[in-house]
Amino acid sequence: MMTAVEWFIEGLRVRGVEWMATLCGHGLDPLYHAARRAGLRLIDTRNEQTAGYIAEYAGRLTRRPGVCAVSSGVAHVNALTGVVNAYFDGSPMLLVSGAGALRTAGMGHFQDFDQVALASSVTKYARGIDCADRVPQILGEAWDVATAYPPGPVHLTFPMDIQTSQIEPSRPLRRGTSPPPAPGEDDPQVCAAALRESERPLIVAGSGVYYEGAASAMLDFAERYSIPVVVPIWDRGSVDRPSATFMGVIGAATGGPRLLVEADCIVMAGAVSDYRVGFLQPGAVNEEARILAVTAAWEKVEAACERRGLKPFRAWLDEAGRRRDEFRRTVEETGRRQAQQGTHAIHIIGALREVLTDETVLLIDGGSIGQWAHQLLCDRYPGHWLTCGRSAVVGWGIGGAMAARLTYPDRPVILLSGDGAFTFNVAELECAARQQLPFVAIVADDQGWGITRAGHMQQFGEPIASSLGPIAIDRLAESLGARGVRVNEPRGIRPAIEQALAEPAVTVVHVPIVGGNP
Repeated sequence: MMTAVEWFIEGLRVRGVEWMATLCGHGLDPLYHAARRAGLRLIDTRNEQTAGYIAEYAGRLTRRPGVCAVSSGVAHVNALTGVVNAYFDGSPMLLVSGAGALRTAGMGHFQDFDQVALASSVTKYARGIDCADRVPQILGEAWDVATAYPPGPVHLTFPMDIQTSQIEPSRPLRRGTSPPPAPGEDDPQVCAAALRESERPLIVAGSGVYYEGAASAMLDFAERYSIPVVVPIWDRGSVDRPSATFMGVIGAATGGPRLLVEADCIVMAGAVSDYRVGFLQPGAVNEEARILAVTAAWEKVEAACERRGLKPFRAWLDEAGRRRDEFRRTVEETGRRQAQQGTHAIHIIGALREVLTDETVLLIDGGSIGQWAHQLLCDRYPGHWLTCGRSAVVGWGIGGAMAARLTYPDRPVILLSGDGAFTFNVAELECAARQQLPFVAIVADDQGWGITRAGHMQQFGEPIASSLGPIAIDRLAESLGARGVRVNEPRGIRPAIEQALAEPAVTVVHVPIVGGNP
């Protein structure tokens, strides 16, 4: 005989789960005890938001559900921040929330409310575990839904009396099933015919390419036929190596090269039709352009193109590259002008470019610094670079860095953050340091919500509730158990990052900068 929660933990272990992100509280004690006895590591946090972010970003990196467990009531609400992020990004995760006894639900027991209803609009699957004997089935259903295409978050509310019920399951645990194939893409023959008639095709590579594991096949196809590739800003990267076909991001607040509106054939590769591509409406795209959809059938499309004798679009690729380089020069010139006033974001990006390796997990959390990074780190966009995702949230970075370290124990992990984003959950530095989850955080400090403040200056001539006061972020980091380094000169940025990468510790490199957007 086992308790339902022991069987639940064993079901997670069978599915390869080695740890859960969590914050202790009401409804979790039986779950914790079962996890400890089974050797399942608990990564504790100081805010349920961070627990959600850790699980969600682990799901992004591994394509398998990250798991977080939180208590009932407002704790459940806080954790939904990470769930919403996963919902927008399409990343798999499981949120387990404790609850009072099922037998007193609706009678006003402690923190009594419908957690499932609250989660249902931002998950693919949400239910309460209302029968101990069905724990294996319910966990299996949730897991399969989280990993099925398109992946996403799921939620289970686990009442305490159900957790401690004794059960004797009648069938063995089963592993999660493999996700089904992606929904029907445009017929490869149709794609090949449309490309054969095109002169200026463009591949918009969205998160679906990453989650389907089709990044290499997509890039091989683009390079063979010299087709420009763009990624909607904040989508998962699918360009794992420097490539002449990669034209950078589109949909950024700071613009981009003129490509989408010029294309006469737009291949939406695992990308959604949203504001970043102008909803694919006339004005944002050529009114006569063919719109196609491909996620994972690149080998079939390539074979169909070969049979039709498709020729590479070298002249168009050269023109697209020229526009990309011209736009980047404009961004760099803007940065250099602003940098005459002092240390600037472009100095950080320049130093970062010199220390990045193919193995580095890079996380970009922040508005203004994020725009500079997206526009100037432009020769690749690998899947192990992490951004806020389609939700455009800020403040996830420390949790994301903890998830990256848990996923990749031996890789360099660098978080690039703005000061506003970094201080959302800055106390989590203590949790990362105490639990030996080292990473390097570079904090670009312009004492404001930079991208919003710049917009206010442009619209109103003054910032409105978008400026922040000074914080000695390096000393704050030290008070939380991390290493703190302050860099006041551009020439000191790269050595500080290199030294931090060599230390087996959480290190915060605080770089005060002058403000300004690309």
